[in-house]
Formats: sequence, structure tokens, C-alpha cells
Amino acid sequence: MTPGSPAYAEDAALARELADATGRLLLDLRDATPTGRDREYAGDEQAHEYLTRELARRRPDDAVLSEEGSLDPRDRRGRRLWIVDPLDGSSGFGRGTDEWGVHVALVVDGQLAAGAVAVPGLGALVDSDTVKHIADAPVGDELAVTVSRSRPPHELRAVERAFPVRLVKRSAAGVKTLAVLDGEADVYLHSGGQYEWDNAAPMAVAMAAGLLATRIDGSPVPYGQDDPYSPDLLIARPSVHAAVLSVLTGGR
Repeated sequence: MTPGSPAYAEDAALARELADATGRLLLDLRDATPTGRDREYAGDEQAHEYLTRELARRRPDDAVLSEEGSLDPRDRRGRRLWIVDPLDGSSGFGRGTDEWGVHVALVVDGQLAAGAVAVPGLGALVDSDTVKHIADAPVGDELAVTVSRSRPPHELRAVERAFPVRLVKRSAAGVKTLAVLDGEADVYLHSGGQYEWDNAAPMAVAMAAGLLATRIDGSPVPYGQDDPYSPDLLIARPSVHAAVLSVLTGGR
């Protein structure tokens, strides 16, 4: 199973539809409220309520894991699982930046099957069925690495010793992934912890586009775990991924 499989095209279309609709809901809320924590909290709540309500209506037999919902694993074991981040980058949404989005992903038997990412402030919407495939290319004269604005990974130092690096600092997982899809960055490198809802949809779209998306040791990123903590990731074109992974693992 890989994201972009024809078997899950309908699910990818639903993920796209819901991410888009949730993003439009959030744009309306942003335009109607002043900046601050109240906007942030309202965005989290309203987006979560909309997504979970629509998934219960459209996919009543499936389970849902949302950042704003229950973390009890008993509710989702052995079922098709939608993993959603109703508002990725909620603090940026509250402050009035454009670096926030909506993530909707489907996991089947522990593997990503479909996903969509909306970044409404930047006018971006991608899904695992229709995303443009990216041709592979080796590392060029400069390696553009997208990392967190506030918490760059300590592994970045090793990469900077091995390559001439240009940093592309962004504040949300979906925004960083889109930077690689758009060619603004070659690599998305993260460590220090996320959760499945942060990266499930971005990883699904990235893999469907032909990028390699793994842990920073090269192993697959598991989904549908009882504990949704997800410590790190590495997303890049295959040749670039291999070159960076060799640095991060000491050539093992």
C-alpha cells in the first residue's frame, strides 16, 4: 500500500474536500476575530468539531484520531483510521500569520493510504491522489533545508558540516512539506518530537509525489500506534534523502 493507490482515490478526494472546507471555515473565523489566544482556541475547537462531525457522517465505520480529541487507543484499534490535525500551526493562526494548515490522512492496517494538506493562507491544497510527481535529482551546489523557526533540530549541525546549507525556516509541518513539494527546499528535517497528526497527511502527500519520507534513521514512520508520539522525520527527493541519511547515520 502506498499513498496515491487507485484503491484509495475516493478517500484522497474526501481528505481533500474536508481539508479545503475546514480551511475555508478557518479563514472566515480569522477574518471575523482579532488576533490572540481566543482566536487560536476557537480555531482548534471549531475545526475539530467540523472534521469529526463530517467524518462520522461520511465514514461512520472508521475511527478518528484528532489532536483535539480522545487519545484512548481502544477506540481506534483494528479499524480504518483517519488521523487529522484540524489546525496545524494554531499559534500562528492566532497571531495572524499564513503558516498554518489543515491535515487529513487515512491509515489502513498501520500504513498511510491517503492524505491531504491545506494551507489556506498561502492558497495551497494538495492530496495524495492528484499531487504532481517530483522527478529525482542529486544534491546540487547548495542544500536548502527547511526546519522549525523556533526549534531547529540538533542534527542540522552534521548536515551543515557536510553540505553548503541554506535554511528555509517555517513554522508548521504542512508548510515545511509544501516547501519541498514546491522546490523551495530540498529537505525537511525535524527532530525533537511531533505527533501522528502533525505529519501523517504531509507524509502521505510527500510519498505520493515520489519523495522519500522516513525517520531520520531511515526506518518507516509508523502510524496507528497506541502512543501517537512521533519523534522525528526526514523528507526529500530519493537521491537527496540518501545523501542526507548517510550523513545522519554515519554511512551505516
